[in-house]
Amino acid sequence: MNNFSFFRFHRGGGNMIRAGQISNYLDGRINPESGFENDVCIYVLGMYRTDGPEVQYAYYDVMDCQPIFLNRMLQRTRGDIIAVSLTQHDLFREMFPTRKVYFIPQHHCNFYREKRPDRPITTVGCIGDISSVQYDHNEVARMLSDIGLKWKFKTEFMRRRRVVEFYKDIDIQISFRPQKTENMLHKNPLKLSNAGSFGIPTVSFPEPAYVAEWKGGGCLWGEKMQDIMSQVKRLKDDPVLYKEISTRAMIKAEKYHIDNIAPLYKSLPG
Repeated sequence: MNNFSFFRFHRGGGNMIRAGQISNYLDGRINPESGFENDVCIYVLGMYRTDGPEVQYAYYDVMDCQPIFLNRMLQRTRGDIIAVSLTQHDLFREMFPTRKVYFIPQHHCNFYREKRPDRPITTVGCIGDISSVQYDHNEVARMLSDIGLKWKFKTEFMRRRRVVEFYKDIDIQISFRPQKTENMLHKNPLKLSNAGSFGIPTVSFPEPAYVAEWKGGGCLWGEKMQDIMSQVKRLKDDPVLYKEISTRAMIKAEKYHIDNIAPLYKSLPG
């Protein structure tokens, strides 16, 4: 049986999800100072140790990729790569043709498979940083108000339980990031699996990572904010459509449950 050691820079974001929750699930250790040389060592966000020997089974778990992390991968003489999305996986295979690249998605927040309460559709929301919805939020609230809905946006997502409670308060999720950035292919569809796990449909701009993994799943697409609002209104006005997308989302999201993601680490050579 493999022993796992996770190394991380800080506690927030991807470090909390991978080095915190996954490590706990696998009975792993976090930032051990010794005794890890024969472990499967997971370096979250591309971090690597400079104060000890290189280990035999080293993996870079790249969550939100920045150039500095890519440079560190290039400089290291050994160590395979873990990609968090299909788009990132394909990109890394091109960038690092001599290295093995493994695809391990992020698990969603809904460990106990809770469901959105059966109630009227009243609230549209999103949780994340301010760039998760690249549109004037006052205008988003106004547009939703025009179709009889409320807008709820939250940037505090450090604790899993608070994320769960947020999703239990909304009925439809929107995500809108039309701006092309160099990190776009490194994004992952965690928002879709988080919402979908509760049976909450998402209406989103068709980001490459979203479409690659959720095309035909529990998501509707919109190129412009006006398109997003039209899809939201369809879900609000058509209970059959809402139920269809909700069911698809829950089925799709089950693939991203921690019970199905954590075992992927156990399949890593080590």
